[in-house]
Amino acid sequence: MIVIDNFIKDSELLKQIELSENLFPQSMGSEIRIATELNSYHYEKSSCFAPYMFWDGWWKSETNTLSKQIIKSIWENNLPFDEKDVCGFEYWTRTFNPGQYLDTHVDEDTFLYAKEKIFRGPAIGCVYYPHTNDVVGGFLELHPNAIIENTLNALETENIKNNISVLEERERIACKPNRLIIFDAGHMVHNTTPPITGIRRVMIINVWHKDSPPLALETGEFYYE
Repeated sequence: MIVIDNFIKDSELLKQIELSENLFPQSMGSEIRIATELNSYHYEKSSCFAPYMFWDGWWKSETNTLSKQIIKSIWENNLPFDEKDVCGFEYWTRTFNPGQYLDTHVDEDTFLYAKEKIFRGPAIGCVYYPHTNDVVGGFLELHPNAIIENTLNALETENIKNNISVLEERERIACKPNRLIIFDAGHMVHNTTPPITGIRRVMIINVWHKDSPPLALETGEFYYE
């Protein structure tokens, strides 16, 4: 795991993030626990439309949106393997109001799991907190026990509970403005605690290896900018 504070130093990029009206959802709704079902925000008729996006990378196509600029700034010097081995970047954004949280999970191939109940995770992932965050509470909690790839029904409640650690064994990382956290989001169980005050905004970016592409590339279910 890598934690980098004051990550984005480009003042123009910081200004664009601050002024953007559509980078982060206004709200994820009124539920205290968000994302209780797979792909619950992915479709246009969802109560909150905040879909899974995909980009093949700056070496293949233009860096022509704010999201892509952020992705490039994060991963250009932090990839764990060569660019030629990258399938692409899956990314999405979330907005947590006070009291809202995300339960224990891994960042898996949600479309594959929904279809076949087979678990497959990205090669590596990250959480980025923009400098506009100003919250009390809202921790990212990491559980040390990893989930094994291609396991059937791995994410069902009766199975994933075996990967959940007691509070004392978890690594807790605060939501701090302009903080980047790189970790094995596709295999390490994690969750968030609710903000006590303030709005917690987060951008999630997962890197998929060319040898293990997500199913949505084949089915055409990703959204693109």
